[in-house]
Amino acid sequence: MRRYLPPILALVLVALTVAAPLAMSVHAQGVEVVLATPAWKTLNPLTYRTVYDDIVLGKIYDTLVKKWVDGVTIKPEIAASWEFKHEGNNKILIFHLRKDVVWHDGQPLTADDVVYTINLVRSKPQVYIAPSKYVYEGLLNVTEPDKYTVELVYDASKAAADRFLLEAFTTLYIVPKHVWEKLPDTTASLSKPEDMVGCGPFKVVEVKPGQYVKLVAFDKYFRGKPEVDSLLIKVVSDRNTFAMMVNTGEVDAGYFYFFGKLLESLQKTVANNPNIKIYRCPSTSIHMLVLNIHKPYFQNVEFRKAIAYAINVTAIVTKYYGKDGAILGTMGFLGPRFGNYSYYVPKEKVYPYNPDLAKKILDKLGYKDVNGDGWRETPDGKPLVLDLITRAPGDSFFRDAIADEIANYLAKVGIKVQVEKLASSVYWSRWGKMSYDMAIVGYVPHSPLALSWFTTGDPGNVVKYSNPVYDALVSKFVTTGDPKYAWEAEKILIKECFLIGLYHPIVATPYRVDKFKDWIASPVGLTAGYWSVLGSKLVLGKAGPVEFSAQALIKNCRLPTKEELVKLNPDLAGTTPTVTTVTKTSATTIVKSGTTTVYKTTTVTTTKKEVETTTVTTTVAGGTNTGLIAGAIIVGIIIGLIIGFAAFRRR
Repeated sequence: MRRYLPPILALVLVALTVAAPLAMSVHAQGVEVVLATPAWKTLNPLTYRTVYDDIVLGKIYDTLVKKWVDGVTIKPEIAASWEFKHEGNNKILIFHLRKDVVWHDGQPLTADDVVYTINLVRSKPQVYIAPSKYVYEGLLNVTEPDKYTVELVYDASKAAADRFLLEAFTTLYIVPKHVWEKLPDTTASLSKPEDMVGCGPFKVVEVKPGQYVKLVAFDKYFRGKPEVDSLLIKVVSDRNTFAMMVNTGEVDAGYFYFFGKLLESLQKTVANNPNIKIYRCPSTSIHMLVLNIHKPYFQNVEFRKAIAYAINVTAIVTKYYGKDGAILGTMGFLGPRFGNYSYYVPKEKVYPYNPDLAKKILDKLGYKDVNGDGWRETPDGKPLVLDLITRAPGDSFFRDAIADEIANYLAKVGIKVQVEKLASSVYWSRWGKMSYDMAIVGYVPHSPLALSWFTTGDPGNVVKYSNPVYDALVSKFVTTGDPKYAWEAEKILIKECFLIGLYHPIVATPYRVDKFKDWIASPVGLTAGYWSVLGSKLVLGKAGPVEFSAQALIKNCRLPTKEELVKLNPDLAGTTPTVTTVTKTSATTIVKSGTTTVYKTTTVTTTKKEVETTTVTTTVAGGTNTGLIAGAIIVGIIIGLIIGFAAFRRR
C-alpha cells in the first residue's frame, strides 16, 4: 500500500489545486465595486446635510456606536462599551474606547480625538449640523479620565432619555484632532485625500467634486479589511439612468430607490437579467386615511369604526401593490421600521372588513336610507355625503385610484363619497386648513419620537388631535425612552380610529451579483450602506447576498395578543369578520370564497370565522461555494478509490 501513497497524495493535491481557483472565483478579492448616488452637497463629516453626503462619508469616517443592519439595534463601534450613571441632577454617559482603532495615516485614535470632536460640534451647533442635537443638548462637560475613556456629564432635566441619547451618537462622526487642527476651515467641504483622514473601512484616493470619489480598503480597519478591495462612488443624475446603468453593468448598486409605479417600471427594465437582484424594504412612511375629527360625523368614534369596518384595506393593498410592493399599515402610526417601538396592528386585525357590522352601526346611529334611493341620510334627514381629498391622477403611490376604491367600498354600505383629486399645491392647502372630511395622506416619521406629532399644541399636529392622557404618555416616553409608553400611546390612536393605516410602501433598489455577491441589503443604506460593502462574510460570517426582509422587521415589533385586540376593540369579542375575497392573477396568494391556494413559502390559516393576514416570508439563503463543493467531490472520489483499493489488496 505504501508504494501507492505518493501518487494518491499527488491526486489529492491536484484536486485541491483545481478546487482552490474555483472557490476563489466565486467571491474574488481585488474587485472594484461601483456605487451610484445623486450629487452630494458637502463632504464634511460634521456639516453634511443629505443622505447622499452620508453614503460617501460613512465609508471613510466612523462613530462611537452604530445602528446594526436591522436598522434598530445599537452596536459598539469605536466605543467597545458604554455605561450610564445618574448622580443627583446629572446624567453621566461614559464611553470606553477600543484600543485597536487607528486613523488612515497610522496614528492611534484616542479619547483626545473624541473630546475634540464633541467640543467642536457644541461650539457652533448651528454650523456643525450633522450630528443629532441630543449629543450636546444639556451637556455640561466632557472629559477624558484616561487615554481610552470619555465621560460626558449632562443636566438630567435637559438631556434625552438614555436610549435616545445613545442613538444620537450614531450620527456623530469622530474626526482626528491632529489633522483638523491644521485645517484652514473646519466647516468647508473637503476634497483633498490628506484632509479626509478617517478611521472607517475605506481610505480616500481621489475626489472629483460633482463626479466621483475613489476609495480603497483600509487594511488596518479594526473589524478587518473589507471584502471589497476598492470602491468608486459616482454621481448619477436620476433613478431611470441609474436603472439602465445597473442593467448594463456600469454600476453595481446605489442609493436610488423605487416604489409604486416606479417599481413596476424598474422591474421591466431589469427583467430577465440573471445578474441583477431587487432588494425590497419597508420605508418609514405610512399612508393613511385620515378622518377629520372636527367634522360632526367623525366626532363619534362609532361612526369612525363603521368607516373602518366598511373598507377592505387588505384587498386594496393587494390589488395595487401585490405581494411585495407594500405591507399593511399599522393603526398605531409607527411602522415596522421602528422595531420594538412599533405596536404593529394592521386595520384588519382590529377592525376587520365587515360591511354588515358597518351597516348595523350606521343604522343604530340613525344614518338610514330614508327615501329608498340607496344612499343614507343623516339623523335629521339630510343627504349624507362625504368628501375625500387625494392626489391628482398619475400619483406614484396609486393614491388617486385607492381613493376610488375606498369610495366604492363605502358606497356598498350606503355612504356617498365625492372624491376630489387635487394638484399638489391645492391638496396641501386643503390639508393644512383641514378643509376635508377624509384625506389620504403620507406621513414620514424619522424617529419614534414622531408620536409627539399628535400631542396638544405640537407644530406637527396638523389634525389638531388633543388628548391629555395621550400627551402624558408621549411625554413619559420622550423622557424615559421606555417602549411601553409608546405602546400605550399607540393603543390610544388605535382605539380612537381616526388614522386608518393603509400601507407602508416598500422601497426597492436593484443591485448586481456578478462581480460581488456578499452584499448586506438592509434598511441602513439599502445596498449602498456601510455594512453592505464590508461584506457579509466579514460582518455576518456567511456568504451573501443577505437581505433583511419586511417580515424580519415585523418580528421585531410588539405584536398584540388576541386578548389585547379585544381590549382595543370589544366588538371583536362577538363579531364574525367577513372572509376577504381577493383575485389578483399576478399575486403570489389567491384567495377565493374563503378557500386559499398558497404558493412558495406563504403560510395561511383559514377558519370559518376568519382569515388570518397572509404574509410572504423571504428566505435568505447563504451562497454556495461551487469551487469548494467541486474540490470536496473530487477528494471524496479519491478517498473512495483508496478504500476500495485497500479492500482489494486485502483480498
